Amino acid sequence: MKHHHRHDHYHFYCSKSRKRHKKGGFIKRTIRGLAERFGIPRGLVIFGFVLLFLMSVPLAILTFLGMSYWIRHPGRLEDGFDTIMEKSRRAYRHMSDSAEFAEATPTGSPYAEDGFDFSELKSKFEDLEKRAGKMEEQVSSQEYSLNEEIDNIGK
Repeated sequence: MKHHHRHDHYHFYCSKSRKRHKKGGFIKRTIRGLAERFGIPRGLVIFGFVLLFLMSVPLAILTFLGMSYWIRHPGRLEDGFDTIMEKSRRAYRHMSDSAEFAEATPTGSPYAEDGFDFSELKSKFEDLEKRAGKMEEQVSSQEYSLNEEIDNIGK
């Protein structure tokens, strides 16, 4: 029967921490993980945290701990946000089907009786959306790129 000492635990934790140290410490792993996740240099991550630390120490510490958790448990936070969003959508759909919600819509509001009509504003917004879509289509076309290259040759 092997005798169990606290000393054995000490060696276990020391060897475990040495293995972690070879991969990098807590801070180094977090910085490396953030840089890889966002595709930016590690120096930029460090600069961001130093800047945040100068503005608000508690916020910087909480942010760093949150980012560390995010790096160590990839996908867990995203899954949580997706779950929350889905529950919100379901609650909204359920609420919009209820009679109380129908009374609270703009057609049932006191403002509709005062003569506020947003149809003109809505049509202007739709027109702006169409125009922006056409501009985006034009700018992303190959013809536009070719014209830009020709214009740049003359400069």
